[in-house]
Amino acid sequence: MSSLVRSLSQTVSDAFAAAGYDSKFGKVTVSDRPDLCQFQCNGALQAAKERREKPRDVALKVIEALRAAPDSESTLAKLDIAGPGFINIDVTDGALAAQISRQAADDRLGVDPVAEPKKVIIDYGGANVAKPMHVGHLRSSIIGDCLKHLGRALGHDVLGDIHLGDWGLQMGMLIAEMARRQPELPYFDANATEFPAESPVTIEDLERLYPEASARAKQDPEAMEAARLATAQLQAGRPGYRALWRHFVAVSEAELRADFTSLSVEFELW
Repeated sequence: MSSLVRSLSQTVSDAFAAAGYDSKFGKVTVSDRPDLCQFQCNGALQAAKERREKPRDVALKVIEALRAAPDSESTLAKLDIAGPGFINIDVTDGALAAQISRQAADDRLGVDPVAEPKKVIIDYGGANVAKPMHVGHLRSSIIGDCLKHLGRALGHDVLGDIHLGDWGLQMGMLIAEMARRQPELPYFDANATEFPAESPVTIEDLERLYPEASARAKQDPEAMEAARLATAQLQAGRPGYRALWRHFVAVSEAELRADFTSLSVEFELW
């Protein structure tokens, strides 16, 4: 469906051609000064430069051609010249109402799909494992989800990717803290290769453990060193630490899915 701006651009382009100029100068945009007019065309300045004429003279010829065009009175409420040669345009209430009615009757509300759809992945949400979300996560989640739906409305194939913060020193802090509190768990046996399917922690445990582990590491150099060592061993693939990490991720993801569902925010990639 043609938008009002595109329709006006076609009308003004035809007027440029009727006045003896290249129709390429007829592009119409929403006005930079809504206090002066609704729409504007700056093409008279470029046309005048190309033809070595005065911009206001070019604009006057184009306006005369516009006024002589069919349906001009029912479409164009105001045509005047501002500054060095800007063409100011207001449309009639009837033209605005007709455009709104056409868009309201269209399933896509007048939004044309893109000619060449693309595959798009949007990374948003950014929640962290073992930590509750804060207002920054809410902001990125809502903006990202809006962008995803806008992209889909234009015809693109858009996927949402939450890209969890589930790696790095925070995991080492949690592992070291659990090792300090529950050293008897099989995850801390360097020779163990099989581990329980049930998580040893709940999301409530993690939300309590992480602040305590972080505070301890900041205050105690030995605790920080233990966290760094646990991080290095996790990243090197130590089986018990990897198994424990998978539990951290799983219980956090279950809680996050519930939180995002309550916000009507969805991700295709976790």
